[in-house]
Amino acid sequence: MAYLDQLNSYFSETGLQVLTVNVNKPNILNQVRPYINKRKYKFPVSVDPRSKLAKKLGVLGYPTLFLVGKDGTIIHKSSGYEDGMEDEYLDELLAYFKSENIDHKEFEYKKRQASDTKETVLKIDF
Repeated sequence: MAYLDQLNSYFSETGLQVLTVNVNKPNILNQVRPYINKRKYKFPVSVDPRSKLAKKLGVLGYPTLFLVGKDGTIIHKSSGYEDGMEDEYLDELLAYFKSENIDHKEFEYKKRQASDTKETVLKIDF
């Protein structure tokens, strides 16, 4: 999700907007906002606890990513996640920008550094 947040911020001038949809059950939904806030993600998060949108879009697995063109056409869909899929997302996005003659800056993902996260110490006494 950090990658999507960077795409959202970096390409905002092109009109790109990332929207995430959480499909967890209602008893988990109260944990979504604190999770997003703690990580300081800047994209909007919608909730779909009954999976109505997921069913309408034919989502079969999670996470599912859609790239949607400015005319509402789905230009890319992928289900599941494996390391390196970010390259595929970026390639599809850049191909779309090229096909629409949308100017953009070069993008390079900045992975979070260990210093960006808090260290947790867990002590267990048996």
